[in-house]
Amino acid sequence: MRACIVTLSLCFYAGAGSAQAPVAPAAPAERDTTTAAPAAPAQPAKATQLEAVSVTGVAIPGSPLTQAANVDVVDSQAMQADGVSNLGEGLDQLAGVDSIGTGNVAGKPVIRGLSGLRVKILSDDVGIGNQAYGVRHMPVIDPFLIDRAEVVRGASSVLYGSSALGGAINLIPMDIAYDHRALGEVMGRYNSNNRQWDTGVKATGGNGHFGYAAGFIRRDGGDIRTPDEPTYFPGPNAAANSDAPAYTGRLPYTDFNQLNGSFALGMDDDTLGEWQLRYTRFDDEHNFLLPPPAGIKPPTAGAEGVGQYINDDQIQLTGHVEGAGIQWKPSFLYQNNRRRSNAGGFPLVTGFDNTIDLEFDQYTARLTGQHGPVLGLSGGTFGVEYLNKQQASRGRVQLSPGGQVNNAAVFAFEEKDIGKLTLQAGLRYDYHDVEADAGETANPSPSVVNADKQTFNVVTGSLGGVYALTDHLSLAANVGRGFRAPSLFELYVAGQHGGVAAFQRGNPDLDEETSLDTSVSLRWASDRVTAKLSGYRNAIDNYIYIEDTGQTQNGLPVFDHDQADAELYGAEASVEAQLTQWMSVHAQGELITGERTQSNEDLPLIPANNFGVGARFTPKGQSWPPGAYGLVDLTYHASQDAAPGEPFSQFDGAPFGRASTSGYGLVDLGAGMTPTIAGHEVRLDLRVNNLFDKPYRGFLDTYKGYALSPGRDIRLTTSVPFDL
Repeated sequence: MRACIVTLSLCFYAGAGSAQAPVAPAAPAERDTTTAAPAAPAQPAKATQLEAVSVTGVAIPGSPLTQAANVDVVDSQAMQADGVSNLGEGLDQLAGVDSIGTGNVAGKPVIRGLSGLRVKILSDDVGIGNQAYGVRHMPVIDPFLIDRAEVVRGASSVLYGSSALGGAINLIPMDIAYDHRALGEVMGRYNSNNRQWDTGVKATGGNGHFGYAAGFIRRDGGDIRTPDEPTYFPGPNAAANSDAPAYTGRLPYTDFNQLNGSFALGMDDDTLGEWQLRYTRFDDEHNFLLPPPAGIKPPTAGAEGVGQYINDDQIQLTGHVEGAGIQWKPSFLYQNNRRRSNAGGFPLVTGFDNTIDLEFDQYTARLTGQHGPVLGLSGGTFGVEYLNKQQASRGRVQLSPGGQVNNAAVFAFEEKDIGKLTLQAGLRYDYHDVEADAGETANPSPSVVNADKQTFNVVTGSLGGVYALTDHLSLAANVGRGFRAPSLFELYVAGQHGGVAAFQRGNPDLDEETSLDTSVSLRWASDRVTAKLSGYRNAIDNYIYIEDTGQTQNGLPVFDHDQADAELYGAEASVEAQLTQWMSVHAQGELITGERTQSNEDLPLIPANNFGVGARFTPKGQSWPPGAYGLVDLTYHASQDAAPGEPFSQFDGAPFGRASTSGYGLVDLGAGMTPTIAGHEVRLDLRVNNLFDKPYRGFLDTYKGYALSPGRDIRLTTSVPFDL
């Protein structure tokens, strides 16, 4: 279902003012402490005026229209109205943004074909980790507990360093409404497909100088369901029907349970500035359905699963202080993350069996200064950052080892206005080291015992501009250099990785990845029509990938890590038009190719080409309920072949299912209204995904090798705001 998007290119609705051509940014603006996003009721998919949107992950916070890079903003209320359960699902309606999904529990964002360790996830400008080496390892912040997500496409290493090779997603936390006593909402949701119940509450308030923002959500999801198509494995007809999935209908071991929360205290003072101290907790237990025979039973014994446990705690201190004409933003974030996994065939009900037990403590200190006009420049941001990560591996299987990671950086990102042209340029230096520690690894492999410290010294930069061709039409271009240092996992992994049904081995000789990312976009914004056409090329030196060695261990394929130069290129287009006061239409599409430059072999997990069209209806008049709206969306995804060595590519040769997928189309519907019940405004949002219960395999669905993607799903969300 199409997300409600606040973006420079995708959304325009009746009542929005005319989008302005890029203008010179002013001196650093005062903070707005009256916004109360957590308290707003869930809204249907509609956009805020473009000129009112301000993004932060740029040289000078301001409208996305004034940025050389492609930036989109999606707010939490939009995701809530669409009934999403994870961050990837909440963002994948943006052109050029997709999601690697595993049922409702896991959704990993993909930006222009790059994901995992190549997309930086941040909490208010500070990077957070989530053991992202696994294709099913989801971000550890609940979308219900944020204010909005800012998505920057293309290399973002100038501001955010290693792992921002393909882009960055900056998650802005719930704001504090200092001038309200208690402003918030209670939310309840039911998803029919996996019989999932979500219950959440969030509130904010204060006394003018001191305030709070708090929220929690409980998600309890059962097994997902697919169309009940015929299956033949195991059985005498399996060979003749090898494309048929191993499992359809109710997929056992796809359930999950989460209890996530956030609590912040804030102070806003004219002299001392604004300070916030925030604690965030992500607590998840889930099962994954395993492919046969990745468990402990023969295929004839039925489906098997694996239980996993994710616990993440974050404490973040952030300040906004003005001094010497500069807006200073000091930040400190402590994160403790623990990922535990059972051996294949041992689901949650059996308890934790101590197979994989990875835990890290990460400390990040960051200081940025935002200045206004100086030395002929219009403004900019400069800063320093230091990160220390300490990891321990305590399980019976090493998989990723214990060790340390350090990163120190200094950077500057400046802006200059020359008439109708806005130029943006940045430069950054990073020192990065990685060292495996056998003393922090319960069962270290020989490569960990003999490991040396790996050090990387990298300079990155970017140069871009936006030129206002007319009052409505602008041309933007950006060139950025990004980098990513290899992780402890890629250097030293040794063990069975149940998440991809393979045995994986690291490579301690890996070099850092570096990229040269170039993009050009043409943008139109007027009273009735918004549109964007973008093209890009991302050339990556020393791209790290896994390849199938042709060997097997314990019945599973053995994957090694290697490097080669690679190239991704593609185009994105989107348009939305307001036809009448009560009807708007939209369309968007994405074409993308990724391959190794020498062998011309496809890169792994590249999204299928796709496009979609839809309409939104907002009827007016006394005969219609308040806030009534309707939605219809049609999407098509082209066929896509699995790349050599890609996770789950082994199923293309299995006697069931396949990792390569055929083209398919889906129809989604939505509706909503805001009636007053017993004196209280109630927001009702209904979504029907996969209306016709079509059997299909999504290319980025990690169950595609042995099961179908989810069938029809009816989601009903009820939100009740309160202001005490």
